[in-house]
Formats: sequence, C-alpha cells, structure tokens
Amino acid sequence: MTTSQHYDEAYFKWQQPAAKFGGWANLTKFQRYVRPEFNVIDFGCGPGYLLQNLKCKGKIGIEINPASRAEAARNGLEVHANSSSVPDDWADLIVSDNALEHCLYPLEEVKGLTKKVKRGGQLVFVVPCETIHLKYAPNDINQHLYSWSPLAAGNFFNQAGLVVEESKAYFHKWPPGYQYVARFGGRPFFELASRISGQLRRSWFQVRVVAQRP
Repeated sequence: MTTSQHYDEAYFKWQQPAAKFGGWANLTKFQRYVRPEFNVIDFGCGPGYLLQNLKCKGKIGIEINPASRAEAARNGLEVHANSSSVPDDWADLIVSDNALEHCLYPLEEVKGLTKKVKRGGQLVFVVPCETIHLKYAPNDINQHLYSWSPLAAGNFFNQAGLVVEESKAYFHKWPPGYQYVARFGGRPFFELASRISGQLRRSWFQVRVVAQRP
C-alpha cells in the first residue's frame, strides 16, 4: 500500500475523535510565532482544526488525505493536496505538527514548501524523535517513515536551504484522561500535565524546529 492509499477514509475516521481536541491542545506549539496580519500554511493540516484556531489573516491547508481535505473545506478552509498549487511567496509562516514523518520524500517536501514562504518568513515544524523501544508492527496505523533527533532535524532543515534558528526537544504529550484534565483544569493545568507527561513517557519524543527562509 502506498502512502496516498494509506491515508484514506478509514484513517480519517480513526483520527477524527482526537482531531478537534488537538486543534485546541496543540496551539501552544505554534501560536507565539503567529501574528494577526500573517498568511499561514499548515502542512499536514488534517481536518483543519489547528488552522481554524490560529488567529491570522490568511489560511491555507495542505493535506494528502481526501477525506480530511473534504472536512477542512466544510470547515471553510482553503486546502490543497500538495504544495505545488499554492502560490509562491504567499505565506509569512508555515506550521506543521507531526506530519513530515509520513512523507516518502520529506526533504523534497520542505524544499517545495520553502518557495511558498516569503523571504524572511519562518517554518515551524514539530516532528517525532522515536526510540528503540518502538518495535516494528506491520499493521501500525501511523506508518511513520522517519524520526529526527534535535541534531538531525537541524541538519535536515539546513540541507533544505533554510537558516535554522532553533532545533530542540519539545516535551509535550497529552496526559491520560486529557479531555477531563483540559475541561476541569483549563489551559494552564493541561499544559503543566502535558509537559510532565512528556518527560515521563519516554517511548517517543517531539522536536520543534524553527527555520527561516533567507
């Protein structure tokens, strides 16, 4: 099965229960880089819930899964199957949350995306850093193809022709019972619980890369 075949209606239905919550929960990964006057692209936007919550002028999503694209369109977003149909030099910022690891050719994807951001604009990507404790599972629904340490992620974005401003571990995992934590503790308690959970649950980690188009 190819990547494009894997991300289908069944994957969309599996992902959907957590997707809306994720649109709220993952805001803190990116919102400090967003300004109201910005045009923002979300690469791997899924149904578009994160993009909906970003407070910015222009929004474009890029998503390979046709079922997710359809949902994003129903949510009022402009969404593309790939970056080739997005105008060059349109975005002030490109964000991406745990999407690049699904791509067959991630370096080519980032090189293509770089053309879509204005010179001096930023790309902020969160990617996985997986450990040897994750054993091979032929039926793994996530189908991650790549994993990056902070060093490798920095090297990777440098090879894409970008100026890397930051490539660091990002400790943030939704805690058990995350919806109840968020409902009764609000944003501050949810963030604290997620950071503690990210430190304690060590089968995989996240890396946040901030890079600029020169």
